Amino acid sequence: MSTKPMNPAGLPEQTFTMPVTAIVLAAGMGRRMPGQNKLLMAVQGQAMVRTVVQQALQACDQVVVVLGHDAASVRAELQDLPVHFIHNPRYAEGMGASLSAGAHEVPAGHAALVCLGDMPGVTAQVMQALIRAGSRGAAVCRPSYEGQLGNPVWWAPAQVHALRQMQGDVGARILLAALHEEGRVCEVPVSTSGVLWDIDTPQAWAEVSET
Repeated sequence: MSTKPMNPAGLPEQTFTMPVTAIVLAAGMGRRMPGQNKLLMAVQGQAMVRTVVQQALQACDQVVVVLGHDAASVRAELQDLPVHFIHNPRYAEGMGASLSAGAHEVPAGHAALVCLGDMPGVTAQVMQALIRAGSRGAAVCRPSYEGQLGNPVWWAPAQVHALRQMQGDVGARILLAALHEEGRVCEVPVSTSGVLWDIDTPQAWAEVSET
């Protein structure tokens, strides 16, 4: 599988704008963070999921938050923000089911920006860079930091139907791998390592809290 960034010369010269719906996945059970809901744990003074949603609101036209485990608490944390909540009753099946639920809320013609609720280090600037790159005609755009691929992932409107078919705990990895092989993934270099780290263990949270 090639991990080289797509050559910009291979994309159309003209760019175009399209609306973008952010899908914030906030339904997981967080089994590696026992005893508490990791999404509600404070990073730099506020719940990490709130930071993710605030950044998405700055970058995207609308934000869909997929709820599942501890849905009432997560909703309460975000209730004052202008987001659309969707409950995934199949959240225990894994990320694929939540991705599918969120993708069903993406309007026709919208691109989708899939964000993880436990990655508060992803800034609105990173999201905007992915959206700009996507406007040149890629199927998918992913951020890369020092050669490592990260999140969130931007999906062109034509790919949203495939996201609606996701299931289980694999998420979109198989689809991403296939699109990589076809050379349809645009890798967008970014200057922040926040695209690589998700806070899903007590150790990871302690490390972030100390910075």
